[in-house]
Amino acid sequence: MSKQRKINVAKALAVQLHATEEAIETALAEAAHLIEAYVNSRRAIRLSTVAVNEVYHNTLKAMQALNAAQARMTSAHHALAGLQVRIGLDDTMVTPVDDKPLPGKTGDNGVTPHAPAAALA
Repeated sequence: MSKQRKINVAKALAVQLHATEEAIETALAEAAHLIEAYVNSRRAIRLSTVAVNEVYHNTLKAMQALNAAQARMTSAHHALAGLQVRIGLDDTMVTPVDDKPLPGKTGDNGVTPHAPAAALA
């Protein structure tokens, strides 16, 4: 298989990986807004927190599941980085300009610079 074909496949995979990561983050944010809506709605109709405790509990459990999914996607991201190296692709060939940096790579003043990530995405 040609190197260019590997790069094209890896780039397409990176786009899908980022879309999946973004979807999980969006779902977490929406669930947080839902909890805020629960609280505001309960207060608006002067309903006891005891009455909606199960609603809160289940929503928080769903958020925990989303958090676990996010951690698994991070693990998949790192596994793909290792695979990229094994198939002989330099990290600068695949990594989009807006890719998130590798853990622990921060620049001055807490700003994380774009560093070529050893990842498919």
